[in-house]
Amino acid sequence: MKNSKKLNKTKQKKYEEFRYRYLIVSMVIGLLYYMLIESHYIGGDKRYDFFIFLIPVLIGLILIIKFNFLSVQWNEIFPTLRKEKNIFLKIIYLPILFLKHFIISVFFFWIPSNIVWDCVNKIESNKNPIETYVLPVYDFHSSSGRTGSNKIRFKFKDATESIKTSYKDIEHYLKKNPEDFQVIIEVKKGIWNYYILESWNVKEVLNN
Repeated sequence: MKNSKKLNKTKQKKYEEFRYRYLIVSMVIGLLYYMLIESHYIGGDKRYDFFIFLIPVLIGLILIIKFNFLSVQWNEIFPTLRKEKNIFLKIIYLPILFLKHFIISVFFFWIPSNIVWDCVNKIESNKNPIETYVLPVYDFHSSSGRTGSNKIRFKFKDATESIKTSYKDIEHYLKKNPEDFQVIIEVKKGIWNYYILESWNVKEVLNN
């Protein structure tokens, strides 16, 4: 009996080590892919939200709960909450528990589906020619200087789009009127309504 309990504890410990290692690996891979490999997209489509994000994450939530990835004692949750005297803890416990499952599902299921989708989009875009668009700039944005979020904002196919840049790339334009500039983008069309950004450049509009 004791040997059986020890064996179960050993299995449980190995399972916990495996899942946390897998979680860390998924986070690192996702971060590196986003920073170094993932394409910069112009455009958008609700099909991405549904098929690439929502469905994988929901499937992930179901599987994570079914296989009790976080080792939650589900049958003890409500009795424990009823005994809890701290009202704040009673209110936030279930939302935090859901948030934990959601975050793990995002890392385990959305990141892989996004990487696959991005690879498919690259393959599809390589079949298409480069398209060039000259678009009015409506904002050079810098949230907090050199370490913040720096963007060039413009309209593309009636939707607000932006290009992430370094502070150095837009520093020269921040105190100028954005209406005096245009952004020239070169893109390749991928799947759905997404375009992969190949290059961009800002030029000043000469007013006569």
